[in-house]
Amino acid sequence: MTSPAPRRPKVATITVGTNEARWLPTCLSTLLASNAPDFDLTVWYVDNASTDGSTELVRDTFPTVRIIENDANLGFARANNVGMRAALTDGADYVFLVNPDTRTPADLVQQLTAFMEQWPTYGICGPMQYIYGDADGGTVALDEHNDWSTLALKLGEADGFVGDRPNQPSPAGPAHGRAPATLEHAYVQGAAFFVRADVLRTLGLFDRVFHTYYEETDLCRRARWANWRVALNLDLGIQHYGGGGTGASTYRRVQMRRNRYYFLLTDISWTWPAIISLAGRWLRQDLAGRSVGGNTTPLRGCAETAAATWWLLRLAPTIARRRRAHRRLRAAGVMR
Repeated sequence: MTSPAPRRPKVATITVGTNEARWLPTCLSTLLASNAPDFDLTVWYVDNASTDGSTELVRDTFPTVRIIENDANLGFARANNVGMRAALTDGADYVFLVNPDTRTPADLVQQLTAFMEQWPTYGICGPMQYIYGDADGGTVALDEHNDWSTLALKLGEADGFVGDRPNQPSPAGPAHGRAPATLEHAYVQGAAFFVRADVLRTLGLFDRVFHTYYEETDLCRRARWANWRVALNLDLGIQHYGGGGTGASTYRRVQMRRNRYYFLLTDISWTWPAIISLAGRWLRQDLAGRSVGGNTTPLRGCAETAAATWWLLRLAPTIARRRRAHRRLRAAGVMR
């Protein structure tokens, strides 16, 4: 009797770019070099209305990469949703979101896939991030953690707002059933975000309200409420430059500020007194111009905070719906 053919998972990588042509040759070439006999790889590029020739570069240089062109800059959340929907329609078992300013080791996708195949209780995982540098003889050097990974290791498995409220319980799962060499950090950053397709089909994609920042943190908490584990793989790594096109900009400051409030207001694991207390602390800082996304003058801080407050007030019905959905999700405890 002929034995069945071994399972070949389908993996889709998705890279969203907005005027980041300078990063794309390295990013996409290293992703394409990740293909291996034990899984099927499809590399997607989602262009967010670039004007620097990014789409033409990808089309001319990487003919096997599947391209999606957005007519406008949809932001990180919606643009990745476009790519994830296409990957799910194509039958992907796993989706790997990868920023343009990354360099992927040749065996990373294979290692992440093998991890998820071996540990079915993990819904989302990701590699540690290392300083973006040269590749020595084609080997991607993983010599020093970048700032994000350094902070993740420092904070460990605490709540994501531990710096503001250290007594909030950790979101990490129990010690029993853990995979070795994993850290159940508050979230896996969207720059290198490996997610099981079943998680996306069950829970949905990124919450488009976030636009940019906190969308991956939200999906990680939803996965945990549905009883999936979320972890960083300590023995795996990727080079990531970091900062992207937003840098220390007004856009970054405004997006991070308002999304942080939205994230907190839709988090059912916090009591209302704790939410009000923490939001009040943030409000005082924001009015003084000392924001999570970068500092500015008190005058501008007041103006930006007023705009964020008006944005949140208009979202009140959406926040209420999200909280109801999150309560249902946690009560159901959706299992694999």
